[in-house]
Amino acid sequence: MARVVVYPECNEIVAHLPGVRAAVYGVAQEKAAVARGVLAAHRDQGHARIEVTRGSLDAFVSLVDTRGDVAAAAIEFGNRYGGGGIDALGRAFGLT
Repeated sequence: MARVVVYPECNEIVAHLPGVRAAVYGVAQEKAAVARGVLAAHRDQGHARIEVTRGSLDAFVSLVDTRGDVAAAAIEFGNRYGGGGIDALGRAFGLT
């Protein structure tokens, strides 16, 4: 029978490798491109954009609107009056 040894520090070491960090950022850029396509098809895109930002180990893809976070959330998820959102980030990441 095989013996498996688990090294708790392995995740910490791998996460800091430059190649891993670059790959994570690359995937974020790919997902952002999909989200930008969905947003471009939206009729009221003038104030909104898709941004990619880097953390120390990860990357974030965000829908940002110059009118504020509530406007960005309404574009993505819909509004409280039943208007449907475009789900740009959800589609980009395969969540819908």
